[in-house]
Amino acid sequence: MKKISMLTLVVSVIALFSTVASAAKQVPVEDFFKRSGFSSFQLSPDGKYMAAISPIGERRNIAVINLETREAKAITGVRDRDVRGFMWANNDRILYFMDKDGNESFGIFAINKDGSKARTLIEPAENQIRGGSRVVKSASVINTLDSDPQHVLVSVPRGYQDTVVQDVKKMNILSGRSSMVERNPGDISAWITNYEGEVVGAVGQVEEETRVLWRKNPKDDWTALVKFDLDGAGFTPAWINKDATKMYVSSRVTPEGKKRDKSAIYRYDLENNTLGELIFEHDKVDVGGVMGSEITDDVVAITYNADKPGRFWLDEKWEKIITPLEDAFPGKIVSMSSVTDDEKMMVITAWNSRNPADYYLFDVEKRTLEELGQAYDWIDEEDLGEMKSVTIEARDGLMLPAYLTLPPGSDGKNLPLVINPHGGPRARDTYGFRPDVQLMANRGYAVLQVNFRGSTGYGDSFDKAGWGKWGLEMQDDITDSVNWAVEQGIADPDRVCIYGGSYGGYAAMAGITFTPELYKCAVNYVGVTDIELLFETMPAAWKRFEASMVRQIGDPDGGRTDLAQRSPINHVDQIKVPLLMAYGLRDPRVVIDHALNLEKELKRYEVDYELIIKKREGHGFVRFENQVEFYGKLIDFLDQHIGSKAPKVAAVSN
Repeated sequence: MKKISMLTLVVSVIALFSTVASAAKQVPVEDFFKRSGFSSFQLSPDGKYMAAISPIGERRNIAVINLETREAKAITGVRDRDVRGFMWANNDRILYFMDKDGNESFGIFAINKDGSKARTLIEPAENQIRGGSRVVKSASVINTLDSDPQHVLVSVPRGYQDTVVQDVKKMNILSGRSSMVERNPGDISAWITNYEGEVVGAVGQVEEETRVLWRKNPKDDWTALVKFDLDGAGFTPAWINKDATKMYVSSRVTPEGKKRDKSAIYRYDLENNTLGELIFEHDKVDVGGVMGSEITDDVVAITYNADKPGRFWLDEKWEKIITPLEDAFPGKIVSMSSVTDDEKMMVITAWNSRNPADYYLFDVEKRTLEELGQAYDWIDEEDLGEMKSVTIEARDGLMLPAYLTLPPGSDGKNLPLVINPHGGPRARDTYGFRPDVQLMANRGYAVLQVNFRGSTGYGDSFDKAGWGKWGLEMQDDITDSVNWAVEQGIADPDRVCIYGGSYGGYAAMAGITFTPELYKCAVNYVGVTDIELLFETMPAAWKRFEASMVRQIGDPDGGRTDLAQRSPINHVDQIKVPLLMAYGLRDPRVVIDHALNLEKELKRYEVDYELIIKKREGHGFVRFENQVEFYGKLIDFLDQHIGSKAPKVAAVSN
């Protein structure tokens, strides 16, 4: 690690950007997925130590760095799975989280910063199957209790028989012993606590109705601040101060009670239970992010995600601290990934679509940056493609936000195209580094990621335009995006493949069954193939939202014919192109029957396919060796069908 001044940093960055780009070279598949030496840095509350994820073999573990001596020590040695996340519980003890082979039933583990007193606090549950569904039993930390450093508040399931209801307990981080703090009446999906760890707020969800509940102290009865259904206008808490007297909310309703399309940040008056002044809104996207300060005990900035992430400053002091950092890293987004309690030391991350993270330790008072490491220092940014935002007009006039990544050095014309619909589908693609996208771009493929209708983050009307439209208008948006790329001269119409995961896997299957003439191949990664089966096998934790899913997807009781019509498994006879599939055996969301049942139909109709099943994976592969295998096969598959090894299509002359 080296300490550098802000001035030195600016000069070195300018020099970097003035160099002449060289021709892109082919980067090995494993380089996109291998673990960084250090990543995910987090400062201890007092700033004397810093923890980070570090690989032992190919597994993600935790290392701790003494910031006085700069000595680093690995404190965990997990070899059969990855540490999936961690946090400082106090200045001496770290909590970390793991599940069992992708089953999403996370347990909580603890260890001291010197590697001593390791203990399993809450054992990750084995996946159980009831009624065709995988049971998810996951625990999480909701408050680290600064005033009581030996304990944390946790949200834990009430036994194996009920994985939906989560109670709040106070847990000792040395022994794991716990006591009840708040018993869930059965409809609470999220809890809100004050600085002392008292439960003062909650979000309840019953079928289609959401309620935001509040009380001044734990002995008071709950008051409903707002109630709203899927079609209604409401708000959700975004930030509260330490003594729970000040709150900001992300709202789709105005103080006058009028519904607004895009959520915005408002102050909320807890004394009078009324929505207060508008703080920030954006004309293109929903706004829900808030940055708060422990020192001022107030909000310092509002965050949002438009074409790229952005911030709206409320605190001039913070703005003057961060703005010079942004100026020092032209072409990159600057994020604060960790801050000490006194806010005098920060971990700064500089990143863009070609670089997931360069990490720096920032001394706020001295205004110095210390380089901690680069997430992908073995890959040259010049060998990767730049993600650019584009807008595509759908056939009915709806404007679709999208991202296009071209191969490095390409003129952007007549390229093999991979259309990559996102999962969710109530999610969205965002600007940033994606290893699979960059792998494909490095191999010469244009990659198009479209936020089709039903994607979230673009307002209520854009979201609801996709309700009940799986395989219909949502799929038309993907088709229209391919046609747009062809019309723009970007894509060769004879070299287009569709690849997606989860809902994106469904879209890939829908693409080759409903519009088989459009594609030369498809890749289905943990994708839904049978909508009725999705409802029949949904995890118990989803049951609370089943009414919402019915509105958004369709009714499995009254509309079975419709769901069957929109399920790719019932149209396998239409598939005319090769198919690559990959699934995890422990996936609790899209159970393995989606793959096995589809495979029977593929054999029946003699479709050219390959199916990869990994026994110790869930909803997406997280093990390094499995990622390398799958994405290596993906590249070979693309090369064979739309890339360098694909048969040449003879030009037709008039």
